[in-house]
Amino acid sequence: MQWVISIVAGIAVGLVWLAIWALSLRAFGIAAFSRQAEDRVRRRERIKQMGKLWYIVIFGVVGYGLAFGLAITAAGFLDHDSHSLGFSIGKLLLLSVLFGCFQGVRTWGEAFRDPVPFPPVYPPPK
Repeated sequence: MQWVISIVAGIAVGLVWLAIWALSLRAFGIAAFSRQAEDRVRRRERIKQMGKLWYIVIFGVVGYGLAFGLAITAAGFLDHDSHSLGFSIGKLLLLSVLFGCFQGVRTWGEAFRDPVPFPPVYPPPK
């Protein structure tokens, strides 16, 4: 029963971080979880101006990666299975960077892929 409580608390810590992260992005004018069409277009253009590296760092590592790392680390702390503070900080950083880079690259590739016309438009022959 203790591991269930630690998992639920870890998920709660991750969700709290995502809420704080989304509010801080909104303070800078980026709506992280908006479903309105005009907000999506504005957000897409602003993120394209930001560039791929900053998108991966802000949305991948600092956003979803840190939420994942905090959830796993908090669950480990509450399960009393943690080794030391240094080990836990290292685990947090490693999980945040790895999961965040993976998530950031994957979402950039899905969200900002330009559509290919069908049938393809070929240049005129010389």
